[in-house]
Amino acid sequence: MSPPTDFEEVLRWLVAPARDGNLTLIIRLVFQAVLYLVWKERNKRIHSGEEKPPRTIIAETQQIIRLRLDPLARKQVVLPGHYSVLAAWFNYFAG
Repeated sequence: MSPPTDFEEVLRWLVAPARDGNLTLIIRLVFQAVLYLVWKERNKRIHSGEEKPPRTIIAETQQIIRLRLDPLARKQVVLPGHYSVLAAWFNYFAG
């Protein structure tokens, strides 16, 4: 995977970032989580002068993704030889 760097190109890329539906879902969730956490961190720095280290923001992003994928994976019907969306997350991104 090689996502574009221009914001508008990223938005176009997010329409179909991967052939695997699980990976597409994960990539979209990561995008949303990162945007939200960066916005939240920006506001905290502006309004209270507090800041979190990057490692903490990364850990929060990973936690948000896992918490969202867990209930989806529990409902998902997985065919033999395929991954659940949560297994795909751990296999490709959290390892």
